[in-house]
Amino acid sequence: MIFKSSQKKSTLIVVAITQLIIQLIANMTVIALPDIAADLNFSAEAILWVNIIYLMSFVAFSLPFAKIISQYGVKKSTKISLLLLFFSILISVFSINDIMFLLSRLMQGFSAAILAISLYVIVVEEFEDSEIGSALGVVSSSGYIGLLIAPVVMGLAIVALDWKWAFLMVLLILVILLILLNGIDYEWATEKKHVDNKGSLIYVVMMCLFTYGMTLLDEFGIVFVVISVILLIILFKVEKNVPEPIFNFQLLKDVKYVIGNYAAMITYFTITITITVLSLHLQYILDVEEIVVSFILLIAPIIMIGTSGFSGRLSNRIDSRIISGVAMIFICASSTIFFFVDFIPFSIILVGCALQGIGNGLFSAPNNKYVLTLVDEEDLPDASSVLSTSKELGKILSAGIFTVILSIFIGGQQLGLDHIDHLFIQSANLMMFICLLLNLSAAILLFYSKFRYDHVPNESAVRFFKRIAPEWAKKRAYEK
Repeated sequence: MIFKSSQKKSTLIVVAITQLIIQLIANMTVIALPDIAADLNFSAEAILWVNIIYLMSFVAFSLPFAKIISQYGVKKSTKISLLLLFFSILISVFSINDIMFLLSRLMQGFSAAILAISLYVIVVEEFEDSEIGSALGVVSSSGYIGLLIAPVVMGLAIVALDWKWAFLMVLLILVILLILLNGIDYEWATEKKHVDNKGSLIYVVMMCLFTYGMTLLDEFGIVFVVISVILLIILFKVEKNVPEPIFNFQLLKDVKYVIGNYAAMITYFTITITITVLSLHLQYILDVEEIVVSFILLIAPIIMIGTSGFSGRLSNRIDSRIISGVAMIFICASSTIFFFVDFIPFSIILVGCALQGIGNGLFSAPNNKYVLTLVDEEDLPDASSVLSTSKELGKILSAGIFTVILSIFIGGQQLGLDHIDHLFIQSANLMMFICLLLNLSAAILLFYSKFRYDHVPNESAVRFFKRIAPEWAKKRAYEK
């Protein structure tokens, strides 16, 4: 789909690059943890918080910010969050101790939460119904590419100069984004909603405890997970009597909506742990150099670039659930290959990376379009925040489960020792088997949703998209 409007092109560029930046910021610190720890005197325990505090902040503030965005406008909220992200990264670069750096990661988390919600709302509101699939294809591929190239970007920065240069590069891109956004003479507005303070507080505490508990999953972590489940029950009871709750639980009554979010969570669950397992296997088991590993991990995003745009256009003609279900089959095939990674030749590993790229590229845009067109226009911010949160929860769950598996098989021993290699292989095999089962379940549910339920995009949402379309688009449609 070629967008002829300069405003639409500018909007799509801003949204796509912002999506890529969100994933870069979230994931590129993983490979730099040893260098950050050495520079800022992090303790062994404190260094774990570099990523935990980001995830905590992101998932905890997503839903509350969905309401705040509706109060102030999407463009204004996006601009403010980009500025917050800019200053938080600046703090990271000039941090003099661990406390200062962790504070910057906290700010990056809630800045990214605002952006993640805004992006989907902008796409759904800016583009016409026939264009949404293609636009989401571009945005989705940008997100996956950011997720996959984050270790490469940071790795090259460390090899060439220093980890701080990766953050400085992001600063430069943020300046360009702010200039482009400022040039868009249009504000995207959704229905203003009251912010439920009591529900927001319960939700923030619940998600913080859940994120911390799932990331560590030690004896204290399990207690925090249990407490978060109790808080979820309390939140549900409290929100039943609130006129404008923090989240419209009625959305969860729609089985199609739940399946779409579940599938999104599973894709991020799989892609996150696959990067970790494959990277560790190549370096520790096959003794492949880091720079070679970086280029191997680039196979999937390169393939996704073309596949995502194709799947977005395809979703205008074929039911999104069929495309997403087929995509999950490709991801299942990739997980199967990585399950047997210790018994297959190196070339087949590359095939697995390619299949993963095809699967993720085919999946994201149709599934995003499917989920976001199921809700009423007033629920778009909620639906967008839940979709983003589902993806981050996939990351959290994969990290938590893999941590438990490694602690059971390996315990506190170090990777890279000869007598530990087979234990790591067993751990990785079990994790890939879990991914295979989860992807298969998502595929089955998507096909079930297609043949059990009709998918008729919500008419009020469609009317809303047409109503906010730019005047030039309305005139062109009238002339035709």
